[in-house]
Amino acid sequence: MGSVAFRIVSGMSLLVLLAAATPPAAAGAPVPEVLLESGMVAPLGDLGADYGEPLGFGAKLGYQIGFRFRLQFPSGWSVAPSFHYVKPRTRTGDDAVLGEIETSTSMYRYGVDAQYRLPARPGAPALFVTGGLAVVRDRLREDDAAGQYFAESCNALAAAAGVGLRLDRLEFTAQYEVNRFTTNRFWDPRDTGYNWDTISLRVGLALPGSF
Repeated sequence: MGSVAFRIVSGMSLLVLLAAATPPAAAGAPVPEVLLESGMVAPLGDLGADYGEPLGFGAKLGYQIGFRFRLQFPSGWSVAPSFHYVKPRTRTGDDAVLGEIETSTSMYRYGVDAQYRLPARPGAPALFVTGGLAVVRDRLREDDAAGQYFAESCNALAAAAGVGLRLDRLEFTAQYEVNRFTTNRFWDPRDTGYNWDTISLRVGLALPGSF
């Protein structure tokens, strides 16, 4: 967890400095803002499948935290690089040989999203649609009762699409993430395709003075 905290704190510090250093936007220029985000994530596909299935990881409802630096254009479009740490709940179960086993999965998502905010009256809630791409570090770790563990990870290109509502400095988003990859680094030494799709519900807070 220490590396996650370091990534988040370092990234947030950099984004805040960027926002603070950005001069006031001229007419027609993009407006910057920094958003802090957190929410729930529901694992689907092989990620959420029962551990007893051939490719199942048994992950359950978990959480995500992250941030993004957005440039908002007068047309209603915006673009935002982002980072999110995604952590489904760890699966715990028994094995006839190894005893209790904990199966932990997590992801580092480095993304770029585009958003279109529908026209709305000043101060009124505004609907938006969003989509983007991300490089995802998919991570697996298993620990047994004897203190032995297996840990591996691989990179994947993921896509996402969602809808949401913006209300003042708060942003609510429902999003589907497609995360499918082939690797020989997990249980099977042969190249095997995995489906780690997720659905996320998150809340974002725009920092004061960053927009």
